Amino acid sequence: MKNKIILVTGTSSGIGKSIIQTLNKKNCKIIATSRKKINKNTKNIYFLNLDVTNEDQWKETIYFIKKKFGKLDVLINNAGIRISGNIENTSTKLWDKIINTNLTSIFLGCKYAVPLLKKSKKASIVNLASITSIRGVTNMIAYASSKGAIVTFTASLALDLAKHGIRVNAVAPGAVNTKMVWSLKKEINSEKKFNKRMKDAHPIGRIATPQEIANVVIFLAGDESSFMTGLTIPVDGGRSIR
Repeated sequence: MKNKIILVTGTSSGIGKSIIQTLNKKNCKIIATSRKKINKNTKNIYFLNLDVTNEDQWKETIYFIKKKFGKLDVLINNAGIRISGNIENTSTKLWDKIINTNLTSIFLGCKYAVPLLKKSKKASIVNLASITSIRGVTNMIAYASSKGAIVTFTASLALDLAKHGIRVNAVAPGAVNTKMVWSLKKEINSEKKFNKRMKDAHPIGRIATPQEIANVVIFLAGDESSFMTGLTIPVDGGRSIR
């Protein structure tokens, strides 16, 4: 990853925060975005405001990278939200919010980043999907739909961009110890029931740390995965095989 220019969305906490902390040890240049700018720039990290659902802000972010670096080597689409709801109690307003944040944001990021990625010799895109991308889940109709679409988006984009030498892959995490899972714990309203549910769902017997997901994201972003494209890799403690 040395000297690579890397754009990461949703970096204020959780997986995104672990990604930039790990990348910061690899001598690359990182553009770390979030809806609110929460940090001061450092030698290798540039913190930018970016609402991933806002097309104009995407244009501004890519313009900054173009002006500052002239190219982009890696795009990591990490930003997303998790909100529960079944078909009857999910409003169209909530549906649109989840689809826009989890899916349309990735479309926008890739759309505007591709011209700069083409200027890199070994460019790659990594999208954050979910275990719900590849199997059903109760009371999560909009979230699961948004994440499921990322699988085919990733594969289709990989085919479109292969001729330009740009790889596109996705990571499908199981439950991770982040604010998303904390919201589920709040819904269950029982520490004991939550822990049992998480243990039962994952054959490994626990949920993931953000770092464990970040490790796989960075592997897919880098040259060590140079013969991999169009794939969605479960990182789920065995949940997808149960």
